[in-house]
Amino acid sequence: MTETNKRAEGIESLSRQELFDLHRHYESVVKDQLAFCYQYLNFYTGLLSALLAATLVALLNMRHGLILELALLLGPGVTGALSLIGYLNVRVFYRRFIEAWVTTMNIESMLHLRYAIPVDLGKDKQYIPKHPTKEEGGFIATFEREPVKSILKEKKYAEDVLAETVKTGDTLRYARWTFFVFGGGSLLLAVVIVLAAFLNLT
Repeated sequence: MTETNKRAEGIESLSRQELFDLHRHYESVVKDQLAFCYQYLNFYTGLLSALLAATLVALLNMRHGLILELALLLGPGVTGALSLIGYLNVRVFYRRFIEAWVTTMNIESMLHLRYAIPVDLGKDKQYIPKHPTKEEGGFIATFEREPVKSILKEKKYAEDVLAETVKTGDTLRYARWTFFVFGGGSLLLAVVIVLAAFLNLT
């Protein structure tokens, strides 16, 4: 089959160099998206901390009428809303990070860097690492938690690996707990504000 016929039928071949270029691109995407994920997480954590602290200070200095005291409920309300929005934002960038990570793993397996069966290149062409990886068939060391390892061991489509890894991944799980604590703290603070307002009234 000629090159023209291949292109006409939509059959394209990638050279090893093109795969390396793709790998370099997706590695940079992995770093960028994970950085965005942490930037948003840090931004919202700082903002929510400041909101809760300001509301708490206002609560401790409450000496006004009932309406003004109940107006403090805006603090916990905004904190709760921003907790949800913050989590959804972090989740978007975390999903993009996992997409690029799964694509990078696929490219690495195609290049026989890891996640692939080692290829015997002959006696004169073997590149044997001093410390080969235990399960991945390569030389790039990685640390993965057992739930993620078990996902990678199974033969799945990339989309299934993406969906399951997003559910079990550390970063998003910790972000979820962080925003959950802020949401719970804002709810508790709202209850305290209501009780304090009515106790001051009596």
